[in-house]
Amino acid sequence: MTPSQKLARARNCVLAFCREQFPGEETQLRDCIFINDGFYRGRRFHSEKVSAIWFAEEDQLKIHSSDGVCLASWDEEELAQRYAETGPSTLPMPSRNESSSDASENETIRRAA
Repeated sequence: MTPSQKLARARNCVLAFCREQFPGEETQLRDCIFINDGFYRGRRFHSEKVSAIWFAEEDQLKIHSSDGVCLASWDEEELAQRYAETGPSTLPMPSRNESSSDASENETIRRAA
């Protein structure tokens, strides 16, 4: 598995965890590069309710609550198992806002190719 595939798997596991813990709530997940002592260590994920760190070298994911309590800690095998159970996450495409459409019917709409 490539590093980008491992990162995608970790991101999907964090999203699936949030959906399980907070059903019915939309999770806005942001991520950034995690650097420690000047070295790349992995990725950090943030949402309103949780934060998580994926350690690339160990392929380990740790999820914490907003007050710092560790909620989950998964190694490579557990990540693979959870990913197999939940599958890849998909993000919905933003819908077109019909109410803000002031263009007349005769006006040509151009779209980028």
